[in-house]
Amino acid sequence: MREHGPTVGIIRDLPVLVTRDLDLLKQVLVKDFNNFVNRNDQMATRSLIGKGVFFLKDYDWKRIRQLMSPSFSTGRLKRISAHVQEAANHLSQAFQKSAESGSRVKLLHITGQYSTSIIAKTAFGFQADSIGQEEDDEFTHCVKNIFKKRTKTGFFFIMFLMRFRSFRRLLVFTLGLYFPDPCTKRSNEYFNAILKESIAEREEAERNGSRHVNNDFLQSLVSTKIASEDTISGKTQSEKNDISISNGQVHPQSEKVERHPKKTITKDEVIAQSLITILAAFETTASSLQFCLFKLSQHPEIQEKIFQEILDVVEHENPTHEELSKLYYLEQVINETLRMYPPLPFITREPYETRTYGNVTIPAGSAVFIPIREVHRDATQYPNPDEFDPERFSEENKAKRNPLAFMPFGQGPRICIGMRLAYLELKTALVQVLRKVKVELDDTTVPRNGEDITINYFAFPRPEQPIELVVKLRDNQI
Repeated sequence: MREHGPTVGIIRDLPVLVTRDLDLLKQVLVKDFNNFVNRNDQMATRSLIGKGVFFLKDYDWKRIRQLMSPSFSTGRLKRISAHVQEAANHLSQAFQKSAESGSRVKLLHITGQYSTSIIAKTAFGFQADSIGQEEDDEFTHCVKNIFKKRTKTGFFFIMFLMRFRSFRRLLVFTLGLYFPDPCTKRSNEYFNAILKESIAEREEAERNGSRHVNNDFLQSLVSTKIASEDTISGKTQSEKNDISISNGQVHPQSEKVERHPKKTITKDEVIAQSLITILAAFETTASSLQFCLFKLSQHPEIQEKIFQEILDVVEHENPTHEELSKLYYLEQVINETLRMYPPLPFITREPYETRTYGNVTIPAGSAVFIPIREVHRDATQYPNPDEFDPERFSEENKAKRNPLAFMPFGQGPRICIGMRLAYLELKTALVQVLRKVKVELDDTTVPRNGEDITINYFAFPRPEQPIELVVKLRDNQI
């Protein structure tokens, strides 16, 4: 892009359009979405995570997305906010203990414990209570290690294989090779075992009349599975499969199928959506929270401004939904963090049919590569893009900017389904931590005061060296 401009074409195993042109992206992600429903991403893994909603296509994506949406509604978020508050209080206590002992806080370690604790409890009814502990519990350990740790050499070899999707799938699925599979065997076996056991227990409880023993994400999918089995039990296999798709549109050939398009899900699909939800919930919150705290340690004046806003707005020990919604400057800080360090550095789309927009033609069978990191650091949208400046997200400044210039969770109908949960977790954690302590850099931290971090994008943004900060108790705690 530096050499050729905001839109370029490259050849991998298929033609790829790479663009940060916002007018073109609006066509692909929003206006002409029905032609670009599917992601081009494919995960060659024997783990069921590869069948998660992030990777699904066509009718399967629409069906599973509809099933998952109620679990992330405003009402559901309000119901789980007590669990979020509990985890945030434990996180704050862990920071206070570090301040009292004079030990450094390993950011990704502890923010990962925080985000995992929330998703384990609120979505699956599991306990993951290791916040502030040196060692992770088994659930948290397996979440943090869903993907293999790669050396730079190993990573670039895998990236090379990703250019040849058919060959990569041959290695994993046909030849059964383990090295190209990005998922770890231990985590895969652990989650399959506990989820299968939990699904079986919940199915039995619901069939025995104890339907509302659990009210979480997993129970919602299990209830749908049971209902779908009852609904289709009298149908023939041809009726179940009598659906055709063309041009991104679902064309049911049977009225029965049309009446129940969103009420079918299998056990493997339940496990797959559980796995992708665990990964997404962990990664977004843990990564963004660590980067936000790091930037605040670099900018103590911004940290103090947040503290003053908390003093002015939050009147309760546990901030209410309404109070969180009024922390405008805190949200600006979160958004500026997401701008600089988007949880996913890129997303993709693939067209059903050839489309021409101006002088750019996107042929069927190609792919569109959307480099979110480069969109967020485009100097025409964000002057001095490497500078951390929350004022970019004031209402006045946002009104001057193209809305597609900010897409940390994607854009359009495939925007991240858990976006509001991520904001709830981030705001709650920052309120509870920053009202009690200050995070700082000095000559013992990683990086040291006056230095910056180097980011590696192995899939998600990761500092080359894990960030470690010092913590100081506030004299005027609230």
